[in-house]
Amino acid sequence: MTHEERFTLEGLQALVIGGGSGIGRAIAVGLADAGADVHVAGRRPEMLAQSCALIQSHGAESRAFCVDAADLQALEQLRADVIGSVGLPDVLVNAQGVMRLKAAEEYDEADYDRIMDTNAKSVWFASTRFGSAMLERGSGCIIGIASLASFRGFARNGIYCMSKHAVRALTETLASEWAARGVRVNAIAPGFFMTDLNKDSMTDERKQRAMSRIPMGRFGELDELVGAAVFLASPAARYVTGVTLAVDGGFLAAGM
Repeated sequence: MTHEERFTLEGLQALVIGGGSGIGRAIAVGLADAGADVHVAGRRPEMLAQSCALIQSHGAESRAFCVDAADLQALEQLRADVIGSVGLPDVLVNAQGVMRLKAAEEYDEADYDRIMDTNAKSVWFASTRFGSAMLERGSGCIIGIASLASFRGFARNGIYCMSKHAVRALTETLASEWAARGVRVNAIAPGFFMTDLNKDSMTDERKQRAMSRIPMGRFGELDELVGAAVFLASPAARYVTGVTLAVDGGFLAAGM
């Protein structure tokens, strides 16, 4: 196998849930650049349309599917719509996520349900609903978006941390259960990237504290997540499953 063959996604179909903005959009465009046709799903049709146009400008086919992935009936319909129109994806990326910073004692049940339903429940059921069809086919790749919070606790971010620990756990569980049946399951754990999800919620003091813990001395650029996603989706990673790959500028490696 040549170098180009190892990393090409030519001829593959990919679906990025949460592909309307931020990390999901960046990964969707990166998969398209590697040769895949990339379709996006999410709750905001205007953002999905923008992602589709961007993907198409990179020479790939793209369709948008509007869905609330935390709604299981809507997720079932998404699977039917995607398979019926573009076929069963070879690559599924679960990039959906929400965050709310609060003191632990101030979270209410609505906060808990919103964060856990989006960050954990929808990822589990998207993975298993599409994964069951991949298992029948005998091949597939699922990539979740974990977090540094999958490995650490962060003050004022307790429920988000719980949800991202869950993403790492489900990644390892599904990988071990499905490896022999041809479906690989991995995750990417981004470090600090200033996306719409966190750029306004993090105070300047919190940003400075985070920066002081990053050995590279800077926050990440969204494009720096693309290589990890392309690698995990590509033939180069055909023996890689159950991994949560940190892209964090050395944050997890650092001590004090």
